[in-house]
Amino acid sequence: MKKLVVISLGYNTGQTIYHQLCNLFSSILDIEYYFLSSPPPHNFEADLIVYSSNAAYQKMHKLADNHPYIIARRSINYHEINKLFKLPRYTEALLVNDTKESAEETILLLQTLGIDHINLSPYYPEIKNYPKLTIAITPGEAEHVPPCVNKIIDIKTRLVDITSLIEILTYFNMLEKFAHILSAKYIQDIIKLIKTGNKLLTDSSRMKERFKTVINNVHDGLIAINKENKVSVFNPIAEKLFNKKALNVIGQPIEEILDNKLLETVNNPRKEGILKLPSYEILISETPLYAKNTDRGRLYVLKDVSEIRRLEESVRRRLYEEQNIARYNFADIIGNSPSLKKILSLAKKMAKTDATIFIQGESGTGKELLAQSIHNASSRRKGPFVAINFAALSETLLESELFGYEEGAFTGAKRGGSAGLFEIAHKGTLFLDEIGDAPLPFQVKLLRVLQEKQVRRVGGLKVIPIDVRIIVATNHNLKEDIKLKLFREDLYYRLNVLPLKIPALRERREDIMPLCYAFYKKYRPLSNDAKIYFKNIQPYLEAYNWQGNIRELQNVIEYLTSICPDDIPQSSDLPEDIKVQLFTDKSNTINLKEAIFLEIKRCNQNHEPVGRRSLANKFMLSENKIRDILLSLKIENKIMISPGKYGLKAIDLK
Repeated sequence: MKKLVVISLGYNTGQTIYHQLCNLFSSILDIEYYFLSSPPPHNFEADLIVYSSNAAYQKMHKLADNHPYIIARRSINYHEINKLFKLPRYTEALLVNDTKESAEETILLLQTLGIDHINLSPYYPEIKNYPKLTIAITPGEAEHVPPCVNKIIDIKTRLVDITSLIEILTYFNMLEKFAHILSAKYIQDIIKLIKTGNKLLTDSSRMKERFKTVINNVHDGLIAINKENKVSVFNPIAEKLFNKKALNVIGQPIEEILDNKLLETVNNPRKEGILKLPSYEILISETPLYAKNTDRGRLYVLKDVSEIRRLEESVRRRLYEEQNIARYNFADIIGNSPSLKKILSLAKKMAKTDATIFIQGESGTGKELLAQSIHNASSRRKGPFVAINFAALSETLLESELFGYEEGAFTGAKRGGSAGLFEIAHKGTLFLDEIGDAPLPFQVKLLRVLQEKQVRRVGGLKVIPIDVRIIVATNHNLKEDIKLKLFREDLYYRLNVLPLKIPALRERREDIMPLCYAFYKKYRPLSNDAKIYFKNIQPYLEAYNWQGNIRELQNVIEYLTSICPDDIPQSSDLPEDIKVQLFTDKSNTINLKEAIFLEIKRCNQNHEPVGRRSLANKFMLSENKIRDILLSLKIENKIMISPGKYGLKAIDLK
């Protein structure tokens, strides 16, 4: 189940939004909430973060930089504002909230809703000068009310607005599937408002005006009909959608003033459907005003489909923009081996230039992490970092992705066309991953763009200049590919300006355990005993060949923390691939010998006894086999053999 996390400044706000979202989405999302005095733990997991306000984002976003987020738009809790109608005209009151921004925003929302008979002054904890009034109005922040107040009117915490709820569903690709649930919950509130409004209408003309204000400020079109089938509510959004004035509609039978298609659209078990008008497509939902009794009146909620699509496009665009950010720096690269230090030193120097960097390394060595670090150390760090993997796309898609396309360039082309990744990466860095998988015909086009520093969109005539720093990466031996006519020689020399070769993990075994500790901390953030956890399997991890490099190592650590979450893993707990290579495959005697040497070294450092029998038990070998390996290590002058349980000594102890 996807995870949604609410982050707010105050406890009351976080709890209210949490309960609102649980009421709506608990069946489809795992929801948690945190606030300023109880922040989220380090490296917490979330598929989407909802910040309660811009102030909450400004103060707490550094705790969750790597997660996608939205800043919620919030509306007044309409069920509570009738408390304010009881106050006499020209009443002066403090509007109390937890931040200046929230207090001022709440005042503006109340004024928009027509609450203009009260003179409101903002109050928040940091304010120095404020009028010492005796009445305070607060949206669920009563703990911040100053001592001068003797009457508190709590209109309850502001709720997340419907547009933000749509953004949440859109982000999780659940809008279409769960829109009816959201509509139903939303409509329930509208029905309560209309019921309340109908009662107020009989009590006072002033209440009627307040009711109208609330209805007119709802984001969707609303049409209510009474038990005589006559229109009683026709708000401004409905006026716009149907191009009719409420004055000419209210009091008229709905069949006479609107096309029968409106009623036909909702004549189905779900009581909703899409109605096509000359200028709009409308999602219509019908619900009874009085429980399930449709004879006493119905409410139609009208949503502009184009607005829903606009919100979805906005969310997708923002998420796409967030993807074009380099999130890693050189400090994130773990390891102290001489070979890695040398590469990082070269990379930091290369980052200062604009020349093309050519990164070569086996799969899983961290080529993109290095590319992002170079970008963030360069003068282009404020520009976009755009990555594309040539192994993942066909030649046709590569051309439109990298160069963009004009409207009508091909079937399915988006209206208005689309910018390519070269354009999107303007003034930044373009990372071309797995360049060795680029199709030969496409290599010609890519070479031309790199030479000319300009692109022409697919189906277009206009030439667009680009200013992009290129970083390429491959796990191929491109010189061999050139001999096999799989890669163009001229493109190779265009790209191979500043070469960097990342060493394989087996070539820098000193970095294996620091990486293990880091991954262990990632999967077990509350544990502080990484060295103890790996004490029994360290020799095996250091001796294994790691053909998948750091990616494979990370997978193994995740595997171990899953099957041995609370126990120290033994050699028998290792994945089969490691056990086969170290203990079964005869071609890997060297690895086994290295593992035994490292175990002797470890025991010497920890002042633990080690002998032929304990090694035989640990490595699941016969004592004769262990004796042969020990003699081989002695001949190589790696160990000394003396009598006693401490008789085995590694010679090159550091």
